[in-house]
This record gives sequence, structure tokens and C-alpha cells, in this order.
Amino acid sequence: MEKIDNILKEKYKLFFIGYFALIVGIAFFRFPDIRNELKYFAITDQMLENHRFLVLKYFDELYPDKPPIYFWLLAFIRSVFQKNFYPIALIFGGVIPAGVSAFFSFKISKKIWGEKMAFISTAILVTLPYLFGISLVMRMDYLMMMFISIALYIFFDLYYSKNKMDIKRVTVFYISIALGILVKGGAAFAIPLITILTFLFLDKNMSFLKKFRPVLGILILGSILGTWFYLLSISVDGKEYIKLLLGQETLGRMVRAKTHTKPLYFYLRQLPLTTLPIAPFFLMGVYSLLKKIKNFKKWKNIDKISFCWFIPNLIFFSVLSGKLDIYMLPLYPAIVIISLRFIEKTWSGTKEKIYKKILYINIGVLSIVSIALPYYNQNYTLKPIVNSLSESNDRVFSYKFTDAKNMAYEIKRNNIENIPLNKIEELSEGDLILIKNKNKSDLNKFRLEEVYKNKEYSILIKIN
Repeated sequence: MEKIDNILKEKYKLFFIGYFALIVGIAFFRFPDIRNELKYFAITDQMLENHRFLVLKYFDELYPDKPPIYFWLLAFIRSVFQKNFYPIALIFGGVIPAGVSAFFSFKISKKIWGEKMAFISTAILVTLPYLFGISLVMRMDYLMMMFISIALYIFFDLYYSKNKMDIKRVTVFYISIALGILVKGGAAFAIPLITILTFLFLDKNMSFLKKFRPVLGILILGSILGTWFYLLSISVDGKEYIKLLLGQETLGRMVRAKTHTKPLYFYLRQLPLTTLPIAPFFLMGVYSLLKKIKNFKKWKNIDKISFCWFIPNLIFFSVLSGKLDIYMLPLYPAIVIISLRFIEKTWSGTKEKIYKKILYINIGVLSIVSIALPYYNQNYTLKPIVNSLSESNDRVFSYKFTDAKNMAYEIKRNNIENIPLNKIEELSEGDLILIKNKNKSDLNKFRLEEVYKNKEYSILIKIN
């Protein structure tokens, strides 16, 4: 296996330290988006206000969309860091899990592919523009990916190790899957299971599964998830919550999702965009592996792992009714490996130059995004509006903007009512209306003045 000299190794380590320090710094300048992140704020604040830590609520509605662990983390951070809640939550809920996921991806590559390629592939992985953006968004996907990465590392490390099975590590394997489920749901179970079963089937070694103590796994998963469901069942609204969780949010999303319904080919259309700039190498790499699938047993181990990590899970997620680009996040270590392996096999003499160019492109995009962030915050987010309204005592409403209620806690209001057009005239003098600029022409006939405007949103005030 290809090793790396100590000087280059230290350079890569400094690069990773500098990169994650940059992301931590940027976290203090980002403003949360209104649809998801401020919504999580509202759910967290209600959890703390009502002291209900199992049955989550979103204003007056039950919120069975996500399991509780991520919101427990947010609640703890909210309790300790009142002033800098968002950046701290982003760091502990996104940036650190992203770093841990990259670390275990590195360890898999180092064991199977060599230390040098582990450093190169991990550097390209963490700097991919799409993944850079996702790591700076407050969602639970990276936290789930962290537990998936831990589970897959343990499996492949034990599979290719000559040592006897370590019961402690096998136990951590199953606990990681259980915690991943409690972070976001069934994907934390499905991805390791599909990857491992496909790998063992194609490698013609299904008997290895017995060494992983599946009975122990059932007991661990059953105990952890069973305790959660039991505590839910004895909570107020718990039985209704379980019904929604297992029906609408599990089977419903798989068969007939209420949101994010996309066609079967959705990921085939999106991946060439979200994998830029390695997309051409990735597509050709997948094609190359599919052509040689009959010779799977003779493949290099790194190709076996990346293929089984990506292809069967892509098929699984494509069949599901609900689809989002971010659902593919746990598959990106495999995507990068497939891409770089294609370069390695096709341009062995110039591969180093290609790797460097990809990394330079990634860093160039990140630099532009970082520089443009303050301008984006001021002109395309609600940051200046939240700052303004938090200092105001006026009543605040919204028009054709139901997500506006997610900022209620941030501006110290109980709610932000979304009012219809025929109720605008009934507002009192001095009442404020938050509106997206694209809908502002609807209100031209009313006596309203513009108080604030950026490129995306406006605040209007009712006058007589």
C-alpha cells in the first residue's frame, strides 16, 4: 500500500485543522434559513418551555418527522449558550459530526487503499462544494452519517482484520446504528444493512454475518428502540405520536410521501450537479464498475467497498417515494472513492496533477462562498429583519409566507399569523406585514408603507 512521507502528512494534517477552523469561523457568520433551521429553533424552544422531551411539538401540531436525539442536543446547547445558540448548535450538530464522519471514512480508506490515498480522498471529500454547504446547515443528516460511518468502519475493519472478533466493537457497531436511528430514522439502519449484505453476497462470504452476532444486534436494537417506544407510549399524546411516526413518517415516506415526492430518476438527475467538480470521473467510474460486476471477486477491496456502499443504496433511495439531495449524504465517501479510483486507473501517470486541480477548484469555490456570505446574509436572508423586529413591540403578521412563524421565538412573539388577502384591511394602524417580494404586488391596493426591503423580503406597515 502507498504510504506518505512525514512532511506531506503534516501538511495534510495542518490543512484539515485549518479547513475545519475556517468552517467553525464561518458558523458564527451564517444566518439560519427560515424553513428548516428556524423551525428547529421553535421546536427546541417549545420542548424547553413545556418540558416535553419525547413527544415533540411544532406550535400546536405533533412533530413526528424526526426522532428526538438531535433536539435533545439542541435543547442542551440552547440552555447553556443563550447568546450564541445557532453557531454553537451548528458546530456541535453539523461541523463536528462532519469531521468525525470524514475521520472514519479516512480510516476505511487508509486500511484498504493506503495512507496517501486516504489523505487525498478525505481532503477532496470534505471540500466538495456541496458537502461544504451541507456542513454549514443545521440538520441532523451529518450526525446520522457519523454513526453510519462508525458502523461501517467497524464492520470493514473487522472483516479485513486477521484478529478474532472483538465483542466490544461489535456492540459499538449495533449501538451506533441504534443511535443513528434515534437521530433521523430508518436510513441509519438501512444503509449499513444494505451495504454489508450486498458486500458479503457479492464477495461470496455470507457466513461471515454469523460472526457479527446478529442475535446480539437484535437485542441491542430492540432494547434501545423498545425503551424509546415504551416511554413514548406512556407520555401525553404518545400513542398518537407513535401512530404518526410509524405510519405517516416511516411507511408513508417510503410508499407515498406527503412532501418531497420525486420521480424514480431524481438522484440520477441530481448527482451530476451535487458531485461537481468530480462528476465526470464519478459517472465514468460507476459505469466502469458496472461493466465489470461479474468479476467482483477479483476486484480490489477498495472498489468492492465503494461499489456496495453506493450502488445498492442508490437503488434503495430511488425506489422510496420521498427524495431529497441530502438523503444521499452518507454515500459521498463512496462517491469520492469511485471517482478517484477511476482517475487512478485511467491516468496513473498524471493522477497527482488531477487530484490537485480538483482540490484547488474546491478551495476556490469555498473561498468565493466565504467572501460572499456577509452580502448574502444582508440581502437574501431574514437576518436584518429579525434584528429589527426583535427590538419592536408592534404586532407582526405575514402574507403568503407560512414559514414566517418559525421566527416567532427569535423576535419574542407567541406566533406570527399568516393572514389572507381579505383580512389585510382589518389590521390596525402600525401593524407589520412580513412578505416575500414576489408577492408584494398583491397588496398594492392597500394603505401600506415599506419599512424595510432587501432582495428577498420586505416589511410593510399598515397606515390610515
